[in-house]
Amino acid sequence: MIGRRPLLAALPALALVPVGPAWGAVPPDNRLAFRVTRNDSPIGSHVLDFTPQGERVEVRITIDLAVRFLGLVAYRYRHRNTELWEHDRLLSIDSETDRNGRPYWVRARAVADGIEVEGSQSGAYRAPPDATSTSYWHARFLRSRVIDTQGGRLLSTRIEPVEEEIVPAGAGMRPARRFRVTGDLTLDIWYDADGVWSGLLFTGEDGSTIRYVRT
Repeated sequence: MIGRRPLLAALPALALVPVGPAWGAVPPDNRLAFRVTRNDSPIGSHVLDFTPQGERVEVRITIDLAVRFLGLVAYRYRHRNTELWEHDRLLSIDSETDRNGRPYWVRARAVADGIEVEGSQSGAYRAPPDATSTSYWHARFLRSRVIDTQGGRLLSTRIEPVEEEIVPAGAGMRPARRFRVTGDLTLDIWYDADGVWSGLLFTGEDGSTIRYVRT
């Protein structure tokens, strides 16, 4: 149900993942890049570029996906989003999405007592001041209500810690903790000990397995 308070489980385990100033979750080279696969076949990329601005950080998110069948593009997804964060607070979202020819958008701005959101699927409303976004890069995603950056809806989630695993991280491997997300979102997500987003796994609408591998 949209707008319901999220149910957060196993808070002691969540405390193992840092949730602090926004730049704490930014990689040293100010870039996060993922190879996206569908049933183990590559379909595109998800890239986040970070620009520190004093106590703030700007995040530019670029997603380009294409599923091909017999050499032709059967499905295409394009997402562009710019977010501004200060410490651990989301200040703004400006996103545009083309989902196989159908447009979506979100505009959000922090105000004194919340975040004013307007989206193509949500209409206008005020989200709580500690809300985060489905850009996933900040581990506050595990503790807060979530604004969908495709259409603007306020989502409810339940978080269950699973286990620590060794996952790809660029040219090497490193440990990351896996969390299972259910509710208005259904996915598995990984964060390393520094709170850096390290992987994603979910089932597509057609039953396919979509996986993010950090490059």
